[in-house]
Amino acid sequence: MDLFLPHPRLPDSPVTTALVSGEYPFLPHALNAIGIKTILTNRESRLPVPVSWHPDMQVCMVAPDLLFTLSGSTLVKSIQKETGLQTKETEKTPFVSYPQDVLCNALILGNCLIANPNTVDPQILTWAKKQEISIIPVRQGYTACAVCIVNKNAVITADRGISIVLEKLGVDVLCIRSGFIRLPGYDTGLFGGCCGHLSRDCIAFTGQLSSHPDCDSIRGFLRNYSISILELFPGELMDVGGILPLLQME
Repeated sequence: MDLFLPHPRLPDSPVTTALVSGEYPFLPHALNAIGIKTILTNRESRLPVPVSWHPDMQVCMVAPDLLFTLSGSTLVKSIQKETGLQTKETEKTPFVSYPQDVLCNALILGNCLIANPNTVDPQILTWAKKQEISIIPVRQGYTACAVCIVNKNAVITADRGISIVLEKLGVDVLCIRSGFIRLPGYDTGLFGGCCGHLSRDCIAFTGQLSSHPDCDSIRGFLRNYSISILELFPGELMDVGGILPLLQME
């Protein structure tokens, strides 16, 4: 029997179902090969082309059994059918330019919602307030794209602004150099978009960490938290909008 995760993006047993980009067939193929069922995003024409397939642009997982989707999203039925998760739609309609492309770009970390309150959808902020979840403001609109959550008390990011804010909260932050992640159509991708948890102690990467100049620091940081690394395919790291775990083993 599959279970909801105990915390958004952070399973405590092996992941059974994940949401990934439908743009690259090699991504679901790699995950299916190790027994993980995948739900694929469709191209969202209301988002900028380079990120129009990205899960972290199309959904925001806020609770073990609840995620927000873009208003009018075609993902809703497949997510509900395959996982039993509840879904809520954004109040605003996405658009191909910033800031209306980042309505879902926020992260839950512990009992905090990390987001730019001026760009994230009002419905997500309202939900957080009703749940008495602390809203931690950052300037970065692409918060989810920019952060790799290691656990509830540790993250990796190249965004110095996010790093400073989270360090003040007592979070252990590895701040790496910006760039070195491929995202066709943009100068660079973001680190959170090239990874995701496959279990409590394993994070998968879409490419090889050796392609990043801070590879040794990243490996050491993850090792300190007993996290193993799975590189899903060879070559440079690629921003695919992240790997979003939805269900885990009982």
